[in-house]
Amino acid sequence: MTVPEARKQEQLRRYPLRRHRYPVAGGTLSVVAPDSGQWLHTGGWSRRAQLGAEPPYWADVWPASLAVARWLARRRDLEAKRVLDLGCGVGVAGCGALLRGASVTFADLEPDALAFAEFNGLATGAPRERIERLQLDWHRQTAPTGFDLLLLADVTYRPVHHGPIRRHVEQCLAAGGLVVHCDPYRTETDSFLRSCDLRLAKRMIAIDTHFGDKRIPVRLTLMAACPEDLERWVPAAPA
Repeated sequence: MTVPEARKQEQLRRYPLRRHRYPVAGGTLSVVAPDSGQWLHTGGWSRRAQLGAEPPYWADVWPASLAVARWLARRRDLEAKRVLDLGCGVGVAGCGALLRGASVTFADLEPDALAFAEFNGLATGAPRERIERLQLDWHRQTAPTGFDLLLLADVTYRPVHHGPIRRHVEQCLAAGGLVVHCDPYRTETDSFLRSCDLRLAKRMIAIDTHFGDKRIPVRLTLMAACPEDLERWVPAAPA
């Protein structure tokens, strides 16, 4: 889908829009998002951030979300899987799962983020019945349970979010499910990952993801309830 198609939707056309195209698993992922460089100033967010509001990070495409989308899009075992993209922003990570036949619930506090995520999800060619929107304040609410995959794409950048996100890790996965966490080695995220050590089996994969004209190092951390569950999702490389 294109920017002119996005402008047909009331929620989306209130923003200056930009279309991004990213190589993903031999194809191209097309994403429409706010042109944040322009909108952050004209939309009044600079002033709101100065007064203590969290900046609208949801409006940007982040390297970690693209890395998750690429990792998911290379898999062949997501048919009929249920996926929760928590703190989805414009939906990049979840779109990688849609490309492989999963059903995705996009969850975010911001209703406009959900509108973009749904638009981008439909742009993958996935039918509408495989896409769900969930407006969620993770400090006060918890998403439903029963998800095979929980995607956490660069959402643990502030310690105040760690508790609510851990609650989702503990409560939202189906038996045998997998957490896919990704971040660009943020210091603030280290304590979140350490807090998962006693509860979950964990495997970290260091990768670089192409983002614009740069290669961005990120850590992809895969977590499951036990080593056997982790091995089913991500078999260990031969010694």
